[in-house]
Amino acid sequence: MLAPSRDVRPGAVLTLRLMGEDVVVYRTQSGRLNVVRPYCPHLGTHLGCGGWVDGENIVCPFHRFAFDLDGAVARVGPGYTGQPVRDKLLLLPSEEVNGGIYVWVGADAGEAPHWRIPPVLEATGMKFARIQVGTHPQEISENGVDLRHQQALHAFAEAECVGEPVLDRHRYSYTMHLTQATPFGRVLAEGAISFYGLGFYHLVFRVPQYRLQHDIAVGIRALAPWQSEMLVGTRVTVDAARPPLSRLPRTVTDALSEAASGLGLASAKRLLTQDVPIWHGKRYINPPRIARGDGPIGGFRKWAEQFYPAQGSPGPEAMETGCRD
Repeated sequence: MLAPSRDVRPGAVLTLRLMGEDVVVYRTQSGRLNVVRPYCPHLGTHLGCGGWVDGENIVCPFHRFAFDLDGAVARVGPGYTGQPVRDKLLLLPSEEVNGGIYVWVGADAGEAPHWRIPPVLEATGMKFARIQVGTHPQEISENGVDLRHQQALHAFAEAECVGEPVLDRHRYSYTMHLTQATPFGRVLAEGAISFYGLGFYHLVFRVPQYRLQHDIAVGIRALAPWQSEMLVGTRVTVDAARPPLSRLPRTVTDALSEAASGLGLASAKRLLTQDVPIWHGKRYINPPRIARGDGPIGGFRKWAEQFYPAQGSPGPEAMETGCRD
């Protein structure tokens, strides 16, 4: 995920880092979003440094060339005649889904997306937090299938995989049960997690005791080698169909969900932040030395190999980052 959709208002031009390079994200006045490589094909001006949106075009600040959503010159600058520039802006395939902005970066330049992230949750009412971490996107995703760290690091009383993982090309899904000890007794959370490539996963926790559903959507952006950003979006919905909540006005139950969503974001951020110092100093070991009870780490890594170029390493290149505060 490059950014939450709500961060890019009509007329906005943002420069964001992706895989060691800048990209420019902008939204036209009608609300259409576009993601381009930053450099004007005329003389290389960075469109994120002073460029602006004019109607449905983005305008270069140097010679005032305007480019349409396809990257072609829509209007030349003052003093020019004809069509002096025929090259286009370089576009990145992008779409907005699940409250965020996603782009496709293939192994080959200009490669069309092989698959898309499906809409899996309603973005209305979602709250987002950013977490930057010195690690690889695969390490972040793999963390979701490491069952034993849920107990050792996150202090869950129990963590168990339910059934076998389901692999469907770019999608990897499995179900787990997490039990949390509280002053009021044990609370069971039924978790269903789905990974879509290495850049997005969706976790649904259902807590039958409290009639809550906690959706957690994590978009992962590779900033540079072994530097990533997580955009964590959460939403908590309260089941108001049964008494006593069914007796309350809709405005009250909506307010309860809103308050619970704020608490849910704080909880998700707290848990993920506990992983950050581990990721900062962790070395990627391949093949992994799996211990009994670890969870489906080996199968997850085998599935993840498809997201690397055929001629390269089937996984992250090992890198020692050292222990950092």
